[in-house]
Amino acid sequence: MSYIVVTTRSPFSHEKVGSKETIKQSTGGVSTSLRLLMEKEGGTWICWGDGNNDRNYLEERLENFRIVRVLVSGNDRKGFYEGYSNSTLWPLFHYFRERIVYNSSTFESYQRVNRQFLDSIIRAYSPGDTIWVHDYQLSLLPGMIREAIPESTVVFTWHIPWVSGEFFSSLPESEQIVRSISSADIITFHTSLYVRNFLDSVEQLTGESDTVRPKVHSVPLGIDYSYYHKKSEDVHKSPFESQQMVLFSIDRMDYTKGLLSRVNAIEYLLQEHPDLAGKFVYYLVVSPSRTQVWEYRVYRRELEMRIGRLNGRFSTVSWVPIVYMNKRISDQSLMAFYRFSQVALITPLFDGLNLVAKEFVASSRDGVLIISKFAGSSEYLDGAVKVNPNSREDLAEAIYSAFRMSPEERRTRLEIMKREVSRHNSSWWVRRIRELSRKEVIRVAE
Repeated sequence: MSYIVVTTRSPFSHEKVGSKETIKQSTGGVSTSLRLLMEKEGGTWICWGDGNNDRNYLEERLENFRIVRVLVSGNDRKGFYEGYSNSTLWPLFHYFRERIVYNSSTFESYQRVNRQFLDSIIRAYSPGDTIWVHDYQLSLLPGMIREAIPESTVVFTWHIPWVSGEFFSSLPESEQIVRSISSADIITFHTSLYVRNFLDSVEQLTGESDTVRPKVHSVPLGIDYSYYHKKSEDVHKSPFESQQMVLFSIDRMDYTKGLLSRVNAIEYLLQEHPDLAGKFVYYLVVSPSRTQVWEYRVYRRELEMRIGRLNGRFSTVSWVPIVYMNKRISDQSLMAFYRFSQVALITPLFDGLNLVAKEFVASSRDGVLIISKFAGSSEYLDGAVKVNPNSREDLAEAIYSAFRMSPEERRTRLEIMKREVSRHNSSWWVRRIRELSRKEVIRVAE
């Protein structure tokens, strides 16, 4: 059995600056795990060719699998990516009602791009292949595949939150999307809550949840635990020169990540506990994201203004509460933060899973993880301190408690999480979905 893996993100892209060609590797957990699968099982990886030199590498043969890239025209790129995917579906599935843009023309672009991916699947498909489609950008593909290749085995994995049925049904295209996803043979989400919400959506829109229910599974994505654990062991010296406690977070620049809420919580923390002044530093690392989208530029300005106001209020000649870094940091720097930070602050307003939390757990020696109860990973990390990121008081007191936590409690909590993250790693995730897909192939054959 071979796989046809279908994603918008490429395992790597080709870039050209002047006469120099470079390869840009994808570093996400999904991409890394899928590459391991493809190297072992073989097949075809169909992805979006969004690198500026990808048009010269539409098909690329690696040792055990090949990559097929889909090129998207300028108008459809804007409608599909900036429009329907990131201005309609993204805010919808994170409960940001006021940010949702309903636009029929962007949905038309979304349909066309999904059909472009279908055309590549049809050309690549051989009888017996399992087609594994990923995420919200390609939600119409399962239905298209079922119509075009009815005998195929289709796996669909959703990587972001799935909202309540009532909220989802506000989307004009909700029934079309849910019927498409429901046509897959296997449907996976990262948490049991998302499974329940999806089935609720199916019932409200189609009344067919009993038929769909056996196909839907909660299978959380894992990380390469051994990689992060071993890599962190190579970091022998702390980059922090002072004896101050280190609070750390790293996120994309996105309004779903709760960055403004964290700044407000730090301000409240210093107001309520002035004894902490000068005793900690919060390293707030934010990677640029979707810089072409207007809302994200506005959000960045607001964040930087609030950080500036807080630092201006509480800083001294020798101390700044928040060190803000708006850039991509090196792997070596990231490992140093993971290993030597006393507290990791992972508090998105909503998040499908959040692998940073798991990476911190794998890398830390005795750190405390503070995680939003609305991050998917919180369902599995029982040793974490779980908070409501909408409450500055809750978040501030969690930070204060983490700073005062005994070494014994810190180690006990971390050990509980290390066992979970090491057991349900990236290999387990791939293996579990592979088992489900093989059972489906056998069932159909019978």
